[in-house]
Amino acid sequence: MEINESERRRDARLSTSGGPYQVGFHFRGRHVTSARLANLSASGCGLEIQIGDAWDMDTGAVIEELFILHPDLPCVPLAATVMRLLGKVPGKTSGYVLAGVEFSMITPFVKELIRDHVAALTANPATPA
Repeated sequence: MEINESERRRDARLSTSGGPYQVGFHFRGRHVTSARLANLSASGCGLEIQIGDAWDMDTGAVIEELFILHPDLPCVPLAATVMRLLGKVPGKTSGYVLAGVEFSMITPFVKELIRDHVAALTANPATPA
């Protein structure tokens, strides 16, 4: 099976569904706390966002003060850019969209802490998150 270079990921990704992860962020002056963290990597994450909070979100949009809350991760505000947006269709009034975001202005130290966290949990999936 051939892998398209544009689909190759820079960093390992951890599915965070069902884990003790929480997320909150600011988008266009609104504080969003009802989103869920779907996955995490050192370069970005997947966010499940209620359609009511994402009605004016498109690719290229900037998310500010993104906090990923987990006891093993630093609680620092991150900025991110929406790279992919799935599930947003005209007329959709309920449910969620999946936003794939890429971190921007992340320090090398925080990036490495996230990379180590993901690596530890993907190497040994039986380890509790």
